[in-house]
Amino acid sequence: MTPPPLADHLLKLFCAPDRLEEVQGDLHEEFQYQLRRVGVRRARWRYWWDVLGFLLSFALKRKSIEYSTTHLTNPTMIQNYFKIAWRNLWRKKAFSSINIAGLAVGLATCLLIVLFVQDELSYDRYNAKADRIFRMTLQGSIGGKELDIAYAPAPAGPAIQHDYPGVEAFTRLEEQGTFVIKYGNERFKEERVVFTDSSFFTIFSIPLLKGNRQTVLTEPNTVVLTESTARKYFGTQNPVGKSLTMGTMGLFRVTGVCRDVPSNSHFHYDFFGSYRSLHAREKWLSSGANTYFLLREDYPVEKLAAQSTQMVRKYLGPELKEFLGMSYDEYLRKGDRFEFQFQPITDLHLKSDREGELEPNSDEKYVYIFSAIAVFILMLACINFMNLSTAGSANRAREVGIRKVLGSVQRQLIRQFLAESVLITFLALLVACGLVIVVLPTFNQLATKTFGLDTLLNVRMITYTLAGCLVVGLLAGSYPAFFLSSFKPVSVLKGKLASGVRSGWLRNTLVTIQFVVSIGMIIGTLVVYQQLRFIQNKKVGFDKEQVLILHDTYVLGNKLNAFKAELAKQSQVASVSLAGYLPAGNSNSGFDGVRDVNAPAETSPYRLKTYRIDEQYLPTLGIRLALGRNFSKAFSGDSAAVLVNEATVRQFGWKNPIGQRIATMGDGSPGDRHTYTVVGVIRDFHFESMHQHIAPLIMLYGGDGYQLALRIRTENLPAFLKTLEQKWKAETDNPFSYSFLNERFNKMYESEQRIGKLFGIFAGLAVVIACLGLFGLVALTTLQRTKEIGVRKVLGASVASIVVLLSRDFLRLVMIAILIATPIGWYAMNRWLADFAYRIDLEWWVFGLAGFLAVAVALLTVSFQSIKAALVNPVKSLRSE
Repeated sequence: MTPPPLADHLLKLFCAPDRLEEVQGDLHEEFQYQLRRVGVRRARWRYWWDVLGFLLSFALKRKSIEYSTTHLTNPTMIQNYFKIAWRNLWRKKAFSSINIAGLAVGLATCLLIVLFVQDELSYDRYNAKADRIFRMTLQGSIGGKELDIAYAPAPAGPAIQHDYPGVEAFTRLEEQGTFVIKYGNERFKEERVVFTDSSFFTIFSIPLLKGNRQTVLTEPNTVVLTESTARKYFGTQNPVGKSLTMGTMGLFRVTGVCRDVPSNSHFHYDFFGSYRSLHAREKWLSSGANTYFLLREDYPVEKLAAQSTQMVRKYLGPELKEFLGMSYDEYLRKGDRFEFQFQPITDLHLKSDREGELEPNSDEKYVYIFSAIAVFILMLACINFMNLSTAGSANRAREVGIRKVLGSVQRQLIRQFLAESVLITFLALLVACGLVIVVLPTFNQLATKTFGLDTLLNVRMITYTLAGCLVVGLLAGSYPAFFLSSFKPVSVLKGKLASGVRSGWLRNTLVTIQFVVSIGMIIGTLVVYQQLRFIQNKKVGFDKEQVLILHDTYVLGNKLNAFKAELAKQSQVASVSLAGYLPAGNSNSGFDGVRDVNAPAETSPYRLKTYRIDEQYLPTLGIRLALGRNFSKAFSGDSAAVLVNEATVRQFGWKNPIGQRIATMGDGSPGDRHTYTVVGVIRDFHFESMHQHIAPLIMLYGGDGYQLALRIRTENLPAFLKTLEQKWKAETDNPFSYSFLNERFNKMYESEQRIGKLFGIFAGLAVVIACLGLFGLVALTTLQRTKEIGVRKVLGASVASIVVLLSRDFLRLVMIAILIATPIGWYAMNRWLADFAYRIDLEWWVFGLAGFLAVAVALLTVSFQSIKAALVNPVKSLRSE
């Protein structure tokens, strides 16, 4: 009688072949014994029980052993993984150092960009009611000229709050220029002064340290200081109740002290004066202020915006009738328009670039660009890690083979290699944090930020950084882990790597991606640099060199003309002009509705920028006349004369501009309407940024006294400046302040200059990381072709031919990268240049130079390894196989 065949078959399936005969023999002997003792039926049941018991015991024992030695959460195994990982890193110090350095650079770059992007996205979100605060803006067109202004008419705030119950509160911000603030014997020049309504501290979440937020700005000639400003003027004394003299506006009583405005705000002021201190602003068409509304929680902004047409008709309609002599409907039929829009306050910093912004805003495209750069740089570092890890696969192959022979399963090896990857990444993170701390001051200067160690060491940032580091370690190590753990022990112990090692298409693809990114960033750097050179070297229509600007000369009062005449006598001064408006930065020019006197009455006025200048303005700034003459004291009627630029001539369509008469409408009241005769046409000059086309401009006679422009000779400049300061202090005790016109001109393009520098730095980092990846790929290839190189040398191949052989494939990858990166770079930089009205043309040599630089760097990287491999003694090469 035999045991149950099915039970025997089950035993064969689960019992190891080398133990099957012994186990099965014992069970068969037991079956024969039970057969004689208890009979056939019970002996068969006993046999099934013994087989199942043996299998269950074996399974439980195996599971227990496996759990205790291989389970992912087992502390002993985790410790073992990291101990072995550390030994491997320490054994290959050079290899590990390159790996850590590449990842550290990528992580440091990513950390810096994350700080930048996080800060840019946080603007104005410090306000507790940020989701309900909106800024009112004015859009439209006048005479076919588009209008896009950041401020609204000054009366809009109270009128709209009164008429629309969904508006909970409003506040206005209006600047009045620079002030010289006096307290006792102290004099300070203050540029960050604004006038606002009493509801300011209700709408904006800037804590008041002293004073009542409901009443601090309700009375005229009251002011709230920021904490740092109060300390500057009053030290540790309580400033509330004390008075300051604010320029020509007289005494202001301090009624409160607030925290400094957060750095991530779209405005930054030190003095908040009461809006009631200003003259009444009753006209909708001739007054403006940045106006903010706080809406009720149940009142959507879309509901308020839908009333825009009704608001314009109700509030602007009567003034349009008075101003233009036509109703709003007639104005619309002519193709012109007005409309109010309401911007979320959280969109202002990144999505608003209108006339009259309180400060230059950023652009959301730079957030996207730098976010993409962070991703690309980190991706390059991860690719570099993968290539270097797989490049060392031959050295780990025998280790993998022996581990598998000794019983290691693939998942154990995967965990081991992932542990190595995570360890390298965390070591790289430590190095990256050190790099960030070292370069943070320089980065702050480039990005105009104020990041400190507290920004890096907050709990949220540390948590996200560690979590991100773990993810990067697992992602970067995943491919090498699965790749190395897949080696077959029989093949590797015979000295043959798995076929997967030779299929390098993935690594080649990764290196190509690295160089696509690197070449694209080189193209971007070259184009930004070219555009900045174009701006600096372009003929701007005036001479910005050797022009010195003395600020705040209005404080001299009736001494100003005598002071100007005194300066004109100085040997180093060629000419002096009262220059209220300068062609650099914000022109601060007025806007007038200007119409041709001879045009039909129903013609809409044009919106032109207006300068007031004296007769020395043109020669001082080197602005040339195209037709006619300059202003002169010899012509008594020049108070009714005007100079226009060529853009104005084109705007009005004049063929013979000299003698043409124009009327400025002012605020629309009869007393503010003036008629002028054109006596000269000046050549177009760039009085604003080259982001805009040259706009029509008119110049009226009568210089404003806000500043003096001096054309000077620059020899012995320090002594001349000292003389100027002495003459200034002889006239007034106000601070002496000056600047140079060329510096102010260059300051307009600070943003582009910063972008150019950052692009250059990131492009350099991308190239370095890409070369490390290429270095790894070359190392892998030379290792795999060691025997081939030895055979070729024995057969007479020269070092040069072997270098060419090893370099050819890699240069092909770089050429493919150039072909891919060129159209991408052309498209991206065309989009960037579209923001400039005056721009360079993208020329072929830019892309050729970027490609040449990439090829040159790749050749240097490849040649180092190739020459090293070619110089190895062929006997050693053949013996190594």
